[in-house]
Amino acid sequence: MIYSPVLISFLAALALIFILILLQKRGVISKAMAVVLAFVLIVVGNYYYFAMKLPRQQHEARMAAAQQRFSELPVYRTLKEQQPSLYQKLDREYLAALDEGSSEEQALERLRPMLSDLLNQRISSASDEALHRYMAVSLEEMKTLRQQNAELCFKFLFPQVGGGVNTAEIFPADLRDREMQTMDYFLQNSRGAEQASDIERSRADLQKIVRSLYGKWGSALQTMNAPAEPGADKTKLCDMTIDLYQSVLALPVNNSAGVLRIILAGNAN
Repeated sequence: MIYSPVLISFLAALALIFILILLQKRGVISKAMAVVLAFVLIVVGNYYYFAMKLPRQQHEARMAAAQQRFSELPVYRTLKEQQPSLYQKLDREYLAALDEGSSEEQALERLRPMLSDLLNQRISSASDEALHRYMAVSLEEMKTLRQQNAELCFKFLFPQVGGGVNTAEIFPADLRDREMQTMDYFLQNSRGAEQASDIERSRADLQKIVRSLYGKWGSALQTMNAPAEPGADKTKLCDMTIDLYQSVLALPVNNSAGVLRIILAGNAN
């Protein structure tokens, strides 16, 4: 049976009063002293329980519930099975953010850089389908930000220059959910050896795309390699990047994955 905090406090108070009555009847303490002690004990007991113990218990219960939800989320559920030590590190960081007063969404956002690093490490071993799906959602995110604000798009694409964005505040919930699902699929399909690919074909595909983009953007296309340069046109950089990934993802999945690996590995010329 589970008793409420109020009932527990009431029963404790009754027990104290009963003990004090017995002491008073036996002459150990006077009636006035019994009344004073009863009042003091009840006040102190209630203060300790409601001001100290109960808030701590409620906080621990909230943290435990949040930790359970975290362990069941796509991506983190998979990481718990694949890389337990990394999962524990992310779990500690998540709980620390919550303990500091962050919401669960804000705490998850704090983990994003570490998650991005892991995905980058697995690009070469990810299946073509997994890489294509993930970048398709990333392209949708670029377009969503571009519609809102070119500055946000630039920060998202070049976080090392623009400082990044808070995706929990900017992206709609359904887009964030799809991103998590594609990340989870990516992790589930990126644990083997490096994917075999036709490097020459992928370079040829990339060169064809670059020639096409150069016909549209001209020499401005070169600024994609130097987004931190003074006077860089952030709007144009965002639009050119969207054009690039849109062109790559229009290729057959196997072809586009090969080109994406070159671009994401930083080996594009």
